[in-house]
Amino acid sequence: MKHVLRVTLLLLLIGLVMPLVAQEKTLTIGVDQEAIGLDPHIVTAFSSHRRIDLLYNKLVRHDEDLKIVPDLAESWEIPNNTTYIFNLRKGVKFHNGIELTADDVIFSLNRILDPKTAAPGRSYITSIKSMEAISPYQVKITLSAPLASFLEGLSSNNCAIVSKAAVEQYGNLQKVEVGTGPFILKEWIPDNSMTLVKNSNYFDKGLPYLDKVIFRVIPEQASLFAGVKSGTLDIAQINDGSTVLLAKRDPNLIVMQKPGINLRTFGFNVTRKPFDDERVRQAISLAIDRNEIIAAAEFGMAQPSGPIPAGATQWALPLNRLPFYTPDLAKAKSLLSQAGFPNGLSLKIVCSNSFEGGLSVAQVIQNQLKKIGVNGELEVVEWGIYIDRWNKKDFDSMVELRGGSGEPDRFLYRTLHSTGGVNNFLFKDSEVDKLLDKGRELTTYSERKKVYDDLQIMLAEKAPVIFLYCPYETHIMNKAIKGFRQIGDGSLYYIIETQK
Repeated sequence: MKHVLRVTLLLLLIGLVMPLVAQEKTLTIGVDQEAIGLDPHIVTAFSSHRRIDLLYNKLVRHDEDLKIVPDLAESWEIPNNTTYIFNLRKGVKFHNGIELTADDVIFSLNRILDPKTAAPGRSYITSIKSMEAISPYQVKITLSAPLASFLEGLSSNNCAIVSKAAVEQYGNLQKVEVGTGPFILKEWIPDNSMTLVKNSNYFDKGLPYLDKVIFRVIPEQASLFAGVKSGTLDIAQINDGSTVLLAKRDPNLIVMQKPGINLRTFGFNVTRKPFDDERVRQAISLAIDRNEIIAAAEFGMAQPSGPIPAGATQWALPLNRLPFYTPDLAKAKSLLSQAGFPNGLSLKIVCSNSFEGGLSVAQVIQNQLKKIGVNGELEVVEWGIYIDRWNKKDFDSMVELRGGSGEPDRFLYRTLHSTGGVNNFLFKDSEVDKLLDKGRELTTYSERKKVYDDLQIMLAEKAPVIFLYCPYETHIMNKAIKGFRQIGDGSLYYIIETQK
């Protein structure tokens, strides 16, 4: 009889425990690239930033309409155009249990400003003159000159707030994370998966709704689609146009699309011959047909763009106002001849077999350049090597996907100023520097608009990089997924409100 009672009690306990296990809400996200480190002050790859979206916070962030809203700073004051006072949320804790204070904010921004960090976000905040902790929850930042894009720069993952204690312990945070975000890193199996678990102490009470988020690395777009279709994946960012068309025909799937602000580019190392000659770069620009590239590489799911993302309509000039942006093969050949290449020339194009690495784009460009006698040899490299070549500026030319912004200073200064943190083209031009410096100091829209109009025309003419288009942000998911919202910069922040 006792044996029967024990068995019955055991079965009852199992019955009580099993529903608890079954109720764990796990979202599995399919991605085509592995993260290249997790230190927000160092990384540049989108694959890393999509994890950082869920692990760290900034002082301010973007909402789904790309407006600046509170994050770690619940409010701020701007008593004059060079002074910002941020009021921090109280009781926010890093994942190591230490409370976030003004000291961590000042430490993080100083770390970004330190040239030894080689932080891509440094150009966003170089105008910082001084920082002061008024109290543990209040930071006063004084700028050396007005910077119209200051809050926009602080909204970047590259300006995330990190734990001073963690950096002192680990040196850098590439393989670990100690953020304040809604999820905590539990396990990372390189080139396979990354598992994040809910931060039960997250400052936005009641969030996140999910208990666990798993990123699965699946390089092939068709396999990502198959995973969502079969239910082994809940959501995936799909960039291959033909795959997206298949998904749109499936009544059991949801396809979310939004015009993005990230920019596909084709740029040159202008210190290498013959790319140090403006005429060669102009000729190549005149051979590029953006609509043809979008049709072939994106199945029409992109928006042609100049130096400022086309979606930033208050700033971006129409392409017909930009010199060398309308295809003209005869003029292109004439420019090559003037530059000393009447019979054409050869160049190498670095790319990678992934969406961000732009192999399909490079293939279309290769065919377009043949029409003006330019032989483009594709250097198709593995993703890690691609990033290494990018960091070392080791390329003749390179197809990229660059993180854009609706604020022109934030994107163009870091990309093309002679001191820009991600000026991988090694482009230095005093006229461009002058306009970039002026644009970030002016505070009225009408004055800034004139500067950035002139700058866009100048950049199209000097052509250190050819701006191609802005791809759509596309996510494919099962109908059981609720609450997910897209942000034009590709951020996965709204996983915090996603339910399954």
